[in-house]
Amino acid sequence: MSASFDDARNTYWDGRFKRNTVKLLPGEYHSTTGDEMLVTVLGSCVAACIRDTRSGIGGMNHFLLPEQRNSNDKQNFAETYDNSVTRYGDLAMEMLINDIVARGGDRKYFEAKIFGGAQMFESSMQIGARNIEFVKEYLDFEAISIVSEDVAGTQGRKVYYIPETGEIFLKRIVSLHNNTIEKREAKYLRKARETKTEAEIDFF
Repeated sequence: MSASFDDARNTYWDGRFKRNTVKLLPGEYHSTTGDEMLVTVLGSCVAACIRDTRSGIGGMNHFLLPEQRNSNDKQNFAETYDNSVTRYGDLAMEMLINDIVARGGDRKYFEAKIFGGAQMFESSMQIGARNIEFVKEYLDFEAISIVSEDVAGTQGRKVYYIPETGEIFLKRIVSLHNNTIEKREAKYLRKARETKTEAEIDFF
């Protein structure tokens, strides 16, 4: 079940985990009160997994850049939602947290797990490092504890998250026969510019 602004539409049955699964792309987030599993693939992007530890209500986002540069973005976002906006961490975090609260989550019991932020591009931009710095500062400001993380480095990651239990399953993408992640993130990065808008981790 998704909230009105939740734009993660790719759902499937995962036979290995025996759960309904929601796959997130850059600029998407999803929260749930049920037993769904959330999955995403990260390069320089960051995903924040946040849950209420008492109720199991939680979710995940996937953002590409730390924040919007346009001062009118939040007003524009409120008027016309477009997931190009939540490619930016500040709004992606705000929307996910608000969505969890709207579903009945209590901020007093929130915990966070963060992933991604690899250096995937031959560039001085350090997108991954900026994303990591942003998400840590944001969660610290919101007084949400980071209980585990797997960030930085040069490898991509595939992250599975079950908000109901808080379980994380993480697979490192050591090598690819093609540059799928880099191409996808470069595509979303171009769109974003145009719009201007280790505990509890199982490795397998």
